[in-house]
Amino acid sequence: MALMEWDQATLLSDRGQGARAEAMAELQLVINRRLRDPGLPDTLSQLGQLPLSVSQRRMLELMARRVRDATLLDDEFVRRRVTLSVACENRWRQARKEDDFSLFKTAFEPVLALLKEEAEIRRPSAQVPLYQGLLNKFEPDISLTQLNQLFAPLKARLPGLIVEASERSRVRSVVPLPEVEVNQQRQALEALLPHLGFDLDGGRLDTSTHPFSAGVPSDVRITTRYDHRQPLSAVYSMIHEAGHGCFEQGIAARWHHTPMARVQSAALHEAQALSFEMQLAREPDFIQWLSEFLQRHWGAHPGLEADNLGAHIGRVQPSLIRVEADEVTYPAHILLRLELEQALLSGDLPLSDLPGAWRHGMQTLLGVSPDNNRDGCLQDIHWCFGEFGYFPSYALGAMAAAQVFAGLRQSPQWRREPAARGQWVRQQLQAGIWQHGGGADLNQSCLNMTGQPLSAEALLNHLSARYLA
Repeated sequence: MALMEWDQATLLSDRGQGARAEAMAELQLVINRRLRDPGLPDTLSQLGQLPLSVSQRRMLELMARRVRDATLLDDEFVRRRVTLSVACENRWRQARKEDDFSLFKTAFEPVLALLKEEAEIRRPSAQVPLYQGLLNKFEPDISLTQLNQLFAPLKARLPGLIVEASERSRVRSVVPLPEVEVNQQRQALEALLPHLGFDLDGGRLDTSTHPFSAGVPSDVRITTRYDHRQPLSAVYSMIHEAGHGCFEQGIAARWHHTPMARVQSAALHEAQALSFEMQLAREPDFIQWLSEFLQRHWGAHPGLEADNLGAHIGRVQPSLIRVEADEVTYPAHILLRLELEQALLSGDLPLSDLPGAWRHGMQTLLGVSPDNNRDGCLQDIHWCFGEFGYFPSYALGAMAAAQVFAGLRQSPQWRREPAARGQWVRQQLQAGIWQHGGGADLNQSCLNMTGQPLSAEALLNHLSARYLA
């Protein structure tokens, strides 16, 4: 299924979409039927009575969770969800290309109706918000109340931080980056991946409309997208996906083909990607190294000199596109999506009003507003798949990455030169997080690495230190 999803987003022809939707729906039903075997609950219950190790008990917990999830939704529901999602994704690509919200709206309406139905089925009780059931698909160990508590400091302090940091960025003059042909970019990125620790013998890099990672731990697929006028966009989106890929490749082989190979917390996965993209790859000495690397591959250019490259990479400027946002403004994009998802799900926001609500929210949070839907509510692919509840994971992941790296920066090992430091950091992440796969949740991983539960404080301190000091 993972490889079919990758193929659909990278290579599949438009005319093949219908047949692929049917095939993926059928395969998902096969998976669910196996998980609904009538004897499984009793077997798992009996196993729970045995003396088990910590990892065995965690695996049993994950097995029980998979079985419980599979029994929540019947075959007809699963078939409708997969079929509608594939059709919506195909229509989203067309709508985004033509900047036509009506095309997306028609395809997304039945997906949204299905989401409301699923949220009702999944929420623990009628006393909790509808959104809780969908949030727990991606963050099974966090409540909406806890999420709001974690996000409250961001909502309070981020707007002022954005204003001050963007004012400081505005006074730095920069030389424009060179335009770089797509083939040149692709060759450089394929050469860069091994330096990041991504094993190309166990994975590959491809092109897609929206960057993503997919596959299985022994065959990890990552993608990026290219713009010859903005070559750094592909570089940093690829570095982000390489973080996801290294996590998958780092899962211990003994967990392959078990539920432990599936990371339970989307935020924990995002934390690894943001560790690469926002923490390591924005350090001054990494930027110096990257400058030399890019000029070897793209030719000497004033725009690629380290100081100028650092000015581009470190620029804080409210912008329209989430995946290209700097790390100061990035959480504001997530706060907007969280607000809109809850409003769409509750019915407070009619789908037809989404473009206007998006523009208003962007203006309020970031002081910018799109004049088209391509750069507005059509920019992300996630809603096509019914992934309400996923976007908070990006901000939670940024918090976790900042908290882990605040601890790593206290070690003498941090003062190594970039290549040695990068290798040491990967070793720490491998030992503390990657090898365990689904063995630890988000908060437990923060406790393992830092001794402290997850909070927003480290992220806010990091942003202030990097951009306001």
